[in-house]
Amino acid sequence: MEKIAMCGRYRRKSDKQQIAEAFHVKGPSIDSLMLTPNDDIRPTTFQPIIRADEEGAPLIELARWGFVPFWQKGDKFPPTTFNARAEGIEKAPMWRHSLEAKRCLVPADSFFEWKHIAKKGNPKYEFLVGGGIPFAFAGLWSGWTNPADKTELHSFTIITTDPNSLLEQYHNRMPAILKPSEYARWLSGDRVPIDLLRPFDAEAMTATCVDPGTAVTAKEASLFDSL
Repeated sequence: MEKIAMCGRYRRKSDKQQIAEAFHVKGPSIDSLMLTPNDDIRPTTFQPIIRADEEGAPLIELARWGFVPFWQKGDKFPPTTFNARAEGIEKAPMWRHSLEAKRCLVPADSFFEWKHIAKKGNPKYEFLVGGGIPFAFAGLWSGWTNPADKTELHSFTIITTDPNSLLEQYHNRMPAILKPSEYARWLSGDRVPIDLLRPFDAEAMTATCVDPGTAVTAKEASLFDSL
Protein backbone atom coordinates (compact mmCIF):
# COMPACT_ATOMS: atom_id res chain seq x y z
CA MET A 1 0.00 0.00 0.00
CA GLU A 2 1.35 3.43 -0.91
CA LYS A 3 2.52 5.67 1.92
CA ILE A 4 2.08 9.40 1.38
CA ALA A 5 5.38 11.30 1.26
CA MET A 6 4.68 14.25 3.48
CA CYS A 7 4.77 15.66 7.00
CA GLY A 8 1.40 17.30 7.50
CA ARG A 9 0.62 17.46 11.24
CA TYR A 10 2.59 18.54 14.27
CA ARG A 11 2.04 19.74 17.85
CA ARG A 12 3.30 22.80 19.65
CA LYS A 13 2.56 22.82 23.38
CA SER A 14 5.24 25.38 24.29
CA ASP A 15 4.10 28.96 24.84
CA LYS A 16 5.96 31.95 23.45
CA GLN A 17 8.17 32.33 26.50
CA GLN A 18 9.26 28.69 26.37
CA ILE A 19 9.97 29.03 22.65
CA ALA A 20 11.95 32.22 23.23
CA GLU A 21 14.07 30.48 25.85
CA ALA A 22 14.61 27.34 23.76
CA PHE A 23 15.67 29.32 20.68
CA HIS A 24 17.41 32.25 22.38
CA VAL A 25 15.04 34.86 21.00
CA LYS A 26 15.06 38.30 22.62
CA GLY A 27 13.51 41.66 21.86
CA PRO A 28 10.16 43.14 20.83
CA SER A 29 9.17 40.27 18.52
CA ILE A 30 8.30 38.21 21.62
CA ASP A 31 6.19 40.86 23.36
CA SER A 32 3.97 41.54 20.36
CA LEU A 33 3.32 37.87 19.53
CA MET A 34 -0.10 36.38 20.29
CA LEU A 35 0.44 32.65 20.64
CA THR A 36 -1.37 29.74 22.28
CA PRO A 37 -0.47 26.01 22.25
CA ASN A 38 -1.87 23.92 19.40
CA ASP A 39 -2.23 20.13 19.50
CA ASP A 40 -3.15 19.67 15.84
CA ILE A 41 -1.27 22.07 13.58
CA ARG A 42 -2.33 21.86 9.95
CA PRO A 43 -1.17 23.43 6.68
CA THR A 44 -2.46 26.93 5.79
CA THR A 45 -2.58 27.97 9.48
CA PHE A 46 -0.28 30.66 10.87
CA GLN A 47 2.45 29.32 13.13
CA PRO A 48 5.62 30.69 14.77
CA ILE A 49 8.93 30.45 12.96
CA ILE A 50 12.38 31.60 14.01
CA ARG A 51 14.41 33.46 11.41
CA ALA A 52 17.39 35.80 11.40
CA ASP A 53 16.81 39.55 11.40
CA GLU A 54 18.87 41.99 9.34
CA GLU A 55 21.66 41.83 11.90
CA GLY A 56 21.66 38.06 12.13
CA ALA A 57 19.91 37.79 15.51
CA PRO A 58 17.01 35.29 15.85
CA LEU A 59 13.48 36.72 15.85
CA ILE A 60 10.11 35.03 16.12
CA GLU A 61 7.07 35.74 13.96
CA LEU A 62 3.90 34.11 12.70
CA ALA A 63 3.90 32.81 9.14
CA ARG A 64 1.56 30.75 6.97
CA TRP A 65 2.38 27.05 6.76
CA GLY A 66 2.29 26.59 3.02
CA PHE A 67 5.07 28.28 1.07
CA VAL A 68 4.12 31.10 -1.28
CA PRO A 69 7.09 32.03 -3.53
CA PHE A 70 7.89 35.70 -3.91
CA TRP A 71 7.20 35.46 -7.65
CA GLN A 72 3.67 34.07 -7.17
CA LYS A 73 1.12 35.82 -9.40
CA GLY A 74 -2.38 36.13 -7.99
CA ASP A 75 -3.70 34.83 -4.70
CA LYS A 76 -4.45 31.24 -5.73
CA PHE A 77 -1.61 29.69 -3.76
CA PRO A 78 0.08 26.35 -4.52
CA PRO A 79 -1.68 23.60 -2.50
CA THR A 80 1.24 21.27 -1.76
CA THR A 81 4.11 23.52 -0.68
CA PHE A 82 3.94 22.78 3.05
CA ASN A 83 6.81 20.31 2.52
CA ALA A 84 10.01 20.54 0.47
CA ARG A 85 12.07 17.47 -0.35
CA ALA A 86 15.71 17.79 0.68
CA GLU A 87 16.87 15.89 -2.36
CA GLY A 88 17.74 18.39 -5.10
CA ILE A 89 16.43 21.32 -3.06
CA GLU A 90 19.40 23.53 -3.94
CA LYS A 91 18.49 23.35 -7.65
CA ALA A 92 14.69 23.53 -7.49
CA PRO A 93 13.33 26.94 -8.65
CA MET A 94 10.62 26.88 -5.97
CA TRP A 95 13.13 26.65 -3.09
CA ARG A 96 16.50 27.86 -4.36
CA HIS A 97 16.21 31.53 -3.39
CA SER A 98 14.92 30.86 0.13
CA LEU A 99 17.49 28.12 0.70
CA GLU A 100 20.22 30.66 0.03
CA ALA A 101 18.79 33.60 1.96
CA LYS A 102 15.64 32.74 3.93
CA ARG A 103 16.14 29.69 6.10
CA CYS A 104 14.13 29.32 9.30
CA LEU A 105 13.44 27.09 12.29
CA VAL A 106 9.95 25.73 12.92
CA PRO A 107 9.39 25.11 16.67
CA ALA A 108 7.57 21.90 17.58
CA ASP A 109 7.10 19.53 20.51
CA SER A 110 6.08 16.47 18.47
CA PHE A 111 4.76 15.45 15.08
CA PHE A 112 2.34 12.84 13.78
CA GLU A 113 2.31 10.20 11.08
CA TRP A 114 -0.18 7.50 10.12
CA LYS A 115 0.98 3.94 9.55
CA HIS A 116 -0.75 3.00 6.31
CA ILE A 117 -1.92 -0.57 6.69
CA ALA A 118 -5.48 -0.18 5.42
CA LYS A 119 -7.45 1.95 2.99
CA LYS A 120 -8.80 4.06 5.86
CA GLY A 121 -8.77 4.30 9.65
CA ASN A 122 -5.00 3.87 9.95
CA PRO A 123 -3.27 4.10 13.35
CA LYS A 124 -1.84 7.50 14.23
CA TYR A 125 1.56 7.82 15.93
CA GLU A 126 3.13 10.71 17.78
CA PHE A 127 6.91 11.17 17.57
CA LEU A 128 8.89 12.85 20.34
CA VAL A 129 12.49 14.00 20.53
CA GLY A 130 14.48 13.55 23.73
CA GLY A 131 11.46 12.35 25.65
CA GLY A 132 9.39 15.44 24.86
CA ILE A 133 11.68 18.48 24.70
CA PRO A 134 11.00 21.33 22.22
CA PHE A 135 12.85 20.94 18.92
CA ALA A 136 13.00 22.52 15.48
CA PHE A 137 12.26 21.42 11.95
CA ALA A 138 14.49 22.85 9.24
CA GLY A 139 12.35 25.24 7.23
CA LEU A 140 12.39 27.87 4.50
CA TRP A 141 10.37 31.07 4.52
CA SER A 142 9.27 33.51 1.85
CA GLY A 143 7.87 37.01 1.64
CA TRP A 144 5.14 37.59 -0.94
CA THR A 145 3.52 40.93 -1.76
CA ASN A 146 -0.15 40.96 -2.71
CA PRO A 147 -0.37 42.90 -5.98
CA ALA A 148 -3.90 44.07 -5.15
CA ASP A 149 -3.30 45.84 -1.84
CA LYS A 150 0.53 45.64 -1.43
CA THR A 151 0.27 43.78 1.88
CA GLU A 152 3.06 41.32 2.61
CA LEU A 153 2.54 37.68 3.53
CA HIS A 154 5.25 35.57 5.15
CA SER A 155 4.97 31.81 4.66
CA PHE A 156 7.09 28.73 5.28
CA THR A 157 7.68 25.11 4.39
CA ILE A 158 9.09 22.18 6.38
CA ILE A 159 11.89 20.24 4.71
CA THR A 160 11.62 16.44 4.61
CA THR A 161 14.27 13.78 4.15
CA ASP A 162 14.67 10.00 4.22
CA PRO A 163 13.32 8.30 7.35
CA ASN A 164 15.59 7.01 10.10
CA SER A 165 15.34 3.43 11.38
CA LEU A 166 12.43 4.37 13.67
CA LEU A 167 10.37 6.35 11.16
CA GLU A 168 10.83 3.88 8.33
CA GLN A 169 8.55 1.50 10.21
CA TYR A 170 5.71 4.01 9.78
CA HIS A 171 6.44 6.26 6.83
CA ASN A 172 8.75 6.74 3.86
CA ARG A 173 9.68 10.33 4.79
CA MET A 174 10.45 12.31 7.94
CA PRO A 175 10.88 16.03 8.68
CA ALA A 176 14.47 17.27 8.80
CA ILE A 177 15.06 17.90 12.52
CA LEU A 178 17.94 20.09 13.69
CA LYS A 179 19.95 19.85 16.89
CA PRO A 180 20.27 22.99 19.08
CA SER A 181 23.97 23.19 18.19
CA GLU A 182 22.96 23.50 14.54
CA TYR A 183 20.38 26.29 14.84
CA ALA A 184 22.76 29.21 14.33
CA ARG A 185 24.42 27.59 11.34
CA TRP A 186 21.07 26.90 9.68
CA LEU A 187 19.83 30.45 10.17
CA SER A 188 22.94 32.27 8.97
CA GLY A 189 26.11 31.88 6.99
CA ASP A 190 27.06 32.28 3.38
CA ARG A 191 27.33 28.59 2.62
CA VAL A 192 24.10 26.59 2.50
CA PRO A 193 24.37 23.78 5.11
CA ILE A 194 22.89 21.00 3.00
CA ASP A 195 24.62 18.45 5.22
CA LEU A 196 22.14 19.25 8.03
CA LEU A 197 19.23 17.91 5.98
CA ARG A 198 19.63 14.28 7.02
CA PRO A 199 17.67 11.77 9.13
CA PHE A 200 17.68 12.60 12.84
CA ASP A 201 19.11 10.14 15.35
CA ALA A 202 16.57 7.34 15.81
CA GLU A 203 17.90 6.59 19.30
CA ALA A 204 16.86 10.06 20.45
CA MET A 205 13.23 9.63 19.33
CA THR A 206 10.20 7.69 20.54
CA ALA A 207 6.92 6.73 18.87
CA THR A 208 3.57 6.28 20.63
CA CYS A 209 0.28 5.22 19.11
CA VAL A 210 -2.25 7.94 20.00
CA ASP A 211 -5.13 6.63 17.88
CA PRO A 212 -5.34 2.92 16.98
CA GLY A 213 -7.64 3.61 14.05
CA THR A 214 -9.47 0.66 12.48
CA ALA A 215 -8.30 -2.82 13.36
CA VAL A 216 -6.66 -4.65 10.44
CA THR A 217 -6.29 -8.33 9.72
CA ALA A 218 -3.04 -10.22 10.18
CA LYS A 219 -2.90 -10.63 6.39
CA GLU A 220 -3.12 -6.86 5.87
CA ALA A 221 -0.44 -6.21 8.50
CA SER A 222 1.82 -8.81 6.89
CA LEU A 223 1.33 -7.19 3.51
CA PHE A 224 2.38 -3.79 4.87
CA ASP A 225 5.49 -5.24 6.55
CA SER A 226 6.58 -6.74 3.23
CA LEU A 227 6.56 -3.38 1.42
